[in-house]
Amino acid sequence: MIDFELDPEFQAKVDWARRFVRDQVEPLDHLFPDPTAPYDRSLKVARTLLAPLQAEVKRQGLWACHLDKDLGGPDYGQVKFLHINEILGRTNWGPVVFGCQGPDSGNSEILARFGTEEQKERWLKPLLAGDMYSCSR
Repeated sequence: MIDFELDPEFQAKVDWARRFVRDQVEPLDHLFPDPTAPYDRSLKVARTLLAPLQAEVKRQGLWACHLDKDLGGPDYGQVKFLHINEILGRTNWGPVVFGCQGPDSGNSEILARFGTEEQKERWLKPLLAGDMYSCSR
């Protein structure tokens, strides 16, 4: 049986994420409604708006929360991650703002576990930094 209870410390992070997505991230869906917009690096205004949001997520310790600590993430595990994903799934921009968008989330896990040092340097570091996507327009 899986225990979906959250400890008070992580519940505070979930509550913060809910407010942050509602107040700061969902407006991006209205400004840039195309579902592919979060991955379109040619949208310079969107990129400018995205950077401080990502920085705040990193400060809150919720960046790349799909990854274990040994892979470069905060080590929350899949049960805690699903609570964050439930919130992020309400917006096109949420996963990109939190650094856990597909297919990058799966690709970063594979690279972290099985990639060579050269592959990690070339692909994993930029993926985890939010500087590149596995696939883009």
